Amino acid sequence: MSGAQEWDTLLDPDERIVWQGQPSTRVQIEFNSVFEVLFMMVWGGIPLFAVIASPQSLLLGVPALFLGIALYFFIGQHFWAAFQRSRTFYTLTDKRAFIGHRGLTGRKLDSFPITPDTNLQLKEGRRNAVWFSAREGKQMFSNRREKEIGFERLDDPRGVYQLLRSVQRGDA
Repeated sequence: MSGAQEWDTLLDPDERIVWQGQPSTRVQIEFNSVFEVLFMMVWGGIPLFAVIASPQSLLLGVPALFLGIALYFFIGQHFWAAFQRSRTFYTLTDKRAFIGHRGLTGRKLDSFPITPDTNLQLKEGRRNAVWFSAREGKQMFSNRREKEIGFERLDDPRGVYQLLRSVQRGDA
């Protein structure tokens, strides 16, 4: 979402936009743990050896399915994630944070209030994120019970964190 007319219908009359941005669209490694890599090496390795030993086994379809899934995991997911990030947009107002996404089937816009009680977390490193909310639900290949929600893959996470802190204090 970028048009001023569209925002006029979404924002409160006294609300103003403080910052807009987007996650990095570069292709990046998406693996979360060594376990994921080892699991998928076994997942794709067994049918790979079966195909090497007997190339006609590809005609059965099962090894091809397993190899396809493994190829997506090792290569495709990194490009898919970059594509999804290229269709994601962030907006911070003096009251709320918005995460917008243009999907293949339509647009989605989530709004999160930023209050003095909002737990802001700055995460620098591979993901460069500022988290301000969480959603219940178990993540694949992880024991975590919550999925953090926020602005991720930022070029300047500290600057965005400071802006969120100023919104939280009412200074924005």
